[in-house]
Amino acid sequence: MVHEFKYIAEISEKTFAEENVLLFLNEEGMPCIFIKNSRLKTCPQKGRTDNIEYQLNSVIYKDEKPYYVHKIVCLKNDEYSREQFAIVYEYLFGSVLEPKSDFEIHCLLNSLESFFKITPEKDLLKIQTGIYGELLFVLFAYERGAKDILSKYHRDFYSKHDLELDEKNRIEIKTSVGDKRIHHFSHDQLVRRDLNVFVVSILLEKSSEGVTLKGLFDKVHAIAVESDQVLWFGNLKGLCGVSSVNEGPAFSWDKAIQDIRFYRSEALPHLETTIPNGVTGISYDVDCSMAEPIGRDAFITEIQELLAKNKE
Repeated sequence: MVHEFKYIAEISEKTFAEENVLLFLNEEGMPCIFIKNSRLKTCPQKGRTDNIEYQLNSVIYKDEKPYYVHKIVCLKNDEYSREQFAIVYEYLFGSVLEPKSDFEIHCLLNSLESFFKITPEKDLLKIQTGIYGELLFVLFAYERGAKDILSKYHRDFYSKHDLELDEKNRIEIKTSVGDKRIHHFSHDQLVRRDLNVFVVSILLEKSSEGVTLKGLFDKVHAIAVESDQVLWFGNLKGLCGVSSVNEGPAFSWDKAIQDIRFYRSEALPHLETTIPNGVTGISYDVDCSMAEPIGRDAFITEIQELLAKNKE
């Protein structure tokens, strides 16, 4: 996705008159978005967060003609922020087909700030590693014929499982760096009998010549067809602090694919004891190598069948 940021004087009068959303640079050289107002309203409402500034119900002049607009300014001009702002423009605002009221813009702004948040350094590598494993699996399944797998990937961090194939069948992806197939599980993930949970175990090996996390985001972006998917992956990319300047950790793709394993959750070692009422939050490390894995061909076939059945 490449967008050229132009100063407003460089935008043609025709483009300015016909487009509902414009991407440009303001006088200070900061990335901006104009969204045309559905009303001829000039009582400005201003607001500011750590990363964006907005002014609703503004009026600007282009070749002496007034335009009633809402203005959103990115307060950072680094490469990462520009890339995130371009995602916001194309998939959040770029699809706007008609002018919007200030109320409608407020609703969009509520989800905007999260695009520019970067995870604190102490948590960053853990999150980057986990997202790397999730994207790697999605691409692995997609490339082997499970084309609808991307639509099943979770859209928020409150989901209990990484992918929900349907009401009963779920996939949980566990990723570790090293050669020990030991992953952390909540007790509930292993003992629930109302769900059929597949566990994907991924082992990563750091490699300066490997595929970076940005490389995986680029691969996923190339196959994402729905705007809400791209927005979610843009959010994830921001959470991981990944951009063309900082591409994130690199791991050996071939080794990860070679070492990927699949299990049924009930086959994994787990506590057999009944958890007393009032006791919650129990979790522990599990050595998945002690369980019998599902063959990868059999696993992909089963996933494809479930996806096909869900489309009927």
